[in-house]
Amino acid sequence: MSKQKPRPRALVAIIIYKCFTIGLLTFVAIGLFLTSKKYDDLFTFAEEYMTTGKREIIKSGLAQALSVSTTKMQLGAIVALIYAAVNALEAIGLWHQKAWATILVAGIVGLTIPVEIYEIIEKASVVKIGVFAINVAMFVYLLRHALEERKKGIGNRE
Repeated sequence: MSKQKPRPRALVAIIIYKCFTIGLLTFVAIGLFLTSKKYDDLFTFAEEYMTTGKREIIKSGLAQALSVSTTKMQLGAIVALIYAAVNALEAIGLWHQKAWATILVAGIVGLTIPVEIYEIIEKASVVKIGVFAINVAMFVYLLRHALEERKKGIGNRE
């Protein structure tokens, strides 16, 4: 039986980040499914249980959030669950230190970087800049890690 090499701290941090993302996406998907099922009940809740000042703010927020059709909400929930599943696959692959997982995560993160740059240019926020910085660091680390592993693999064949 081959001995598992120790996991670098940066890799463990990426796995933890992936697990956080899985939880967040799952939470969003559940929220979208529940919202699509209880569409009318949310307005009733706001009408009956909120004070007058808060009621108008909540009704306005709900009106914006619920202006999306239930079909689109359910589609959004399905997409969030699929993306959570992809993140789970990535986290499991990274935990087992599989080369394909490193390449998959680096590729997916690399594809999102131009979109994140565009979003920051359009409307910068601390959260967007923070997520961008994390993703760039993760991309650079995984790319270097994949190249080092490949170099070791080629060196071992000689």
